[in-house]
Amino acid sequence: MNIVKIASNFHDIRLDLKGTNFTSTLSSWAYKDNKLCFLVDTGPTSAIESLKHALDKIGIKKSDLQYILISHVHQDHAGGVGKLIKSFPKAQVICHPKGIKHLINPKKLWEGSLKVLGKVAELYGEIIPVPEDRISYQQEVVGRIKVIDTSGHAPHHQSYLFNKYLFIGEAAGVNIPLPGRIYARPATPPVFNYEISRSTIQKLLEEDLGAKKICFAHYGMKDGVDSMLKIAKEQLEIWVKVINELIDLKNESDYFEKVKSELKKNDIYFANIDVMDENSREKEFFFVENSIRGITDYLEKKNKV
Repeated sequence: MNIVKIASNFHDIRLDLKGTNFTSTLSSWAYKDNKLCFLVDTGPTSAIESLKHALDKIGIKKSDLQYILISHVHQDHAGGVGKLIKSFPKAQVICHPKGIKHLINPKKLWEGSLKVLGKVAELYGEIIPVPEDRISYQQEVVGRIKVIDTSGHAPHHQSYLFNKYLFIGEAAGVNIPLPGRIYARPATPPVFNYEISRSTIQKLLEEDLGAKKICFAHYGMKDGVDSMLKIAKEQLEIWVKVINELIDLKNESDYFEKVKSELKKNDIYFANIDVMDENSREKEFFFVENSIRGITDYLEKKNKV
């Protein structure tokens, strides 16, 4: 766990699950002033004890936390919220309307996680239900946090605008901080829809959000909201084009390797995966293949029409 202090009352808590190469780093964003205290995304159940320790370390007590803002209900982002709220009795969970039922009764969410992630889902830990009276949808939170529908990465995905910060979840893909470089890639797991994902990014570009900083779920913060959104849009286009050109090879044993090689030639930001340390690269390649799989499935269905 690494706590990055953004401001005196705002922290980026990086939940790096150790002990396995099949996890990814997540930023859980924590804010507290004299009137408002919120958390954006919790991580999976297996990270909750570390998260609680971090919240205590930065001065967020059990009676402080008012809102837990969920970007989407995938296990690595919201799987631990049911466990966390047991320790924070005043906290209300804010979630996309399409995701609420899955956190109240996580049976299908758990089954879907096992299907897509396999043993990784087990490492993330059991998804504990959220009581119905502790979760809701709001278009705006206490008049200070704007909720933005950003379906694309998932139909239950939403982002949050607070002051100059845009908490983007995975609507603009994945960012992994590298010194002097940008590493980014699309987050397009099954079930993926290119048109919705692209239009979501375009909508964010067209809106006058006033945001100066973009806060990624995976992970960290970047200046230049529009520039990062433009990169995300461009990458989506490149990845769909490259995978469509190679899709006839999808049943070959080296399909993923061929796609990754071609992507590195065409996508200058994804190519920076080669400068990561070995462990980070191995973790990232697991999820890269999941993104390739999502686009492949989308193109297969589209090409059959």
